[in-house]
Amino acid sequence: MKNLTKLRGLLFSVMLTVLGVVLIFGALPNKASAASGPAIYNGTVTSLNPSDDSLTANGLVHKIWMTAENNDGTEATSNYGRLQNANAHNFVIENGNFKNLQLHLRLSNPSTTDTVKLNDTLDLPLSDRIGNPGNPYVVYSGSGKIIPTQSSDHRSMHLYYDFTDQTGTDEPGGNTTWSNLYRISINDDTLAPGQWCEISVPLEVLPGANGNTGFHFANLSYSTPASGPTIYQATTENWARVASPVELNYLQPGYEGYFVAGETTGDPNATLSFASGAQKYFPKIADSWKAIGYDNTNSRIDKAPDDLKVAYLGGSQYIDLNKIPSATGKGTLAADLHNNGYSFGIYTSDIDGHKAGQEYDTYRYAVDSINPLSNVEMPNGFDATGQKYDNKTLGTIRLRVQQLLDASDKTIPVTQDGAWSPYDGVTFYGIDQSKLDKNPDGASYVVKKVDSNNNESNVANNKVDTTKDGVYRVTYIYKVNDYITVHKTITITVGKGNPTPPTTGTSNNGGTTTSNTNNNNNNSNNGNNSGNTNGSTTTTTKPSTSVGPNIAVKGEAVYAIKKIGLYKSTSFTKSKRIAWYPKQKRINRPMFVVTGYKRTSNGTLRYKVRDVNHGRKTAGKKGYITASRKYVVPVYYASVPKSKKITVIAKKGVNAYKSANLTGKAKHYKKGVRLTVKKLVKHNLTTRYQLSNGKYVTANKKLIIAGNY
Repeated sequence: MKNLTKLRGLLFSVMLTVLGVVLIFGALPNKASAASGPAIYNGTVTSLNPSDDSLTANGLVHKIWMTAENNDGTEATSNYGRLQNANAHNFVIENGNFKNLQLHLRLSNPSTTDTVKLNDTLDLPLSDRIGNPGNPYVVYSGSGKIIPTQSSDHRSMHLYYDFTDQTGTDEPGGNTTWSNLYRISINDDTLAPGQWCEISVPLEVLPGANGNTGFHFANLSYSTPASGPTIYQATTENWARVASPVELNYLQPGYEGYFVAGETTGDPNATLSFASGAQKYFPKIADSWKAIGYDNTNSRIDKAPDDLKVAYLGGSQYIDLNKIPSATGKGTLAADLHNNGYSFGIYTSDIDGHKAGQEYDTYRYAVDSINPLSNVEMPNGFDATGQKYDNKTLGTIRLRVQQLLDASDKTIPVTQDGAWSPYDGVTFYGIDQSKLDKNPDGASYVVKKVDSNNNESNVANNKVDTTKDGVYRVTYIYKVNDYITVHKTITITVGKGNPTPPTTGTSNNGGTTTSNTNNNNNNSNNGNNSGNTNGSTTTTTKPSTSVGPNIAVKGEAVYAIKKIGLYKSTSFTKSKRIAWYPKQKRINRPMFVVTGYKRTSNGTLRYKVRDVNHGRKTAGKKGYITASRKYVVPVYYASVPKSKKITVIAKKGVNAYKSANLTGKAKHYKKGVRLTVKKLVKHNLTTRYQLSNGKYVTANKKLIIAGNY
């Protein structure tokens, strides 16, 4: 019997498939208290007990399942196990919401003529197998031998017990540690036509699992020829999880978070850079129900309903990227990205049925992942989640995008020779995010003439006429490969452009608007701003980048080096003041992101800003601050120090990376470490220092300081 037990264990080990969960990125869930629903969650399976025909093997119908008592005293039943290689229907036992957990095995003889010899095992969650020692937290809770049940015309069953700490036996002694029971064998018995037998095994989940643990159980069936060794025939098995419910933040009423766009460099474990050019197309997560699916049981076939409000630890979520709507309300996010030079992440190798060069179409990730695959770093150096961008809260789900084509609106002068370079200022990128040195073979463009009423017309020679004033729209097309094509449309203004139709009343053509109001002239600088003027006539300017030299561009981070105030308007009066920001040590200086500009009546510039001092009461507040460099300066260095030395001042140190995108972590430098700088590298609206060893670190002044400090 011992040799038979070992043989069965080896066969079981070889046949076992380990269930895993692929973590893609995080949804930042909150743990929920135990629910009042059923003790067992079976996914969307409608028929728990499959037909006998589907479970018949070795002349027997094999049924293996679990039950538990609900809090109201009723019984909950799990999905039944399936024969190996059939689709398994896993299930979840809700942590803290069950009692009297039982594992059941029922064997029955469907024949009307033949008697079948029994030679079966029931492997408990503790059962040992190669590469997986079983689950020590889900164990037999009884204190003696199992008492089976059987049809009235069947004699008593003969059970054999295997333990992790003693030799198997059919008569365990008084010193037996029953919690070490891992297998029960049924042999030396037969079932006549129509007879059945059943065993029920009480189980408990030990506290060491913290109430959340996965396990496997199985029934192995063998045949014993008249001569020769025992032959394995079939396995009926299932997987289950004891799991706590979690409430997904973005499924809760009032959640305002948006999907976050992060630019990738192809490194699956890299920190992404915030893709401001793509973010405008990203919708609210709460508006994208049809794109998000759930699989609490990890069966890959038991998808949870669309109106799911509670998921379970260890379960999976799916995002169908092609079903995410556009924030513009027209079409899909994927279409908007493709029409503006972007794609989702791109596979760099063949995987899971996808070819290298194809675009991501689905994300799968665990609901309890609190360490997502990739953070998205904002220009201010902080993670995007929870921050505001364009007056919208950035949410907990990050989506990887890649820019493949970049071009911007521009104005060009009138020329006598009519020369026009169609690809001037147009940048193409490979799927590895490398900038292409020449225009790719898949590049083309279409030119349209635009009249003063914004009507488009075809251009016969597909060329911008630079010999006279006019406006054109040029759509660039880039066929990246057989799977991906992106577009980008820009406006090219030649000379003065089109004549502006006459209008009446106030006009705003994207330049400046002026309003006159009569306020008191008691404005006070309070010593924290330069160039403050009395009066209340202001001019609003909407620049594409900045309004002049030494002025922070829109989206750039600045911090205060002296005491400043945040105001509701450009009139810096006490009544308009929102908050004071006292002078702070360098690492604690208050930071702001510039979102716009306004000037006072005499032209003094103010920054329109958003407070990004996370963890402080003022975080998220908006208003106006001085633009004087005596009081506020950019957070990021713009040049290499003369000494070519920098010192780490961040309490937690800084990381060095292989790429200027700060991807591919290479090393960590503690506070006080001095580094030699090779050059300054620009990245979006931030900068990095390339070190003498070729690695890159942030040039954020709150984290490093120029010189030997």
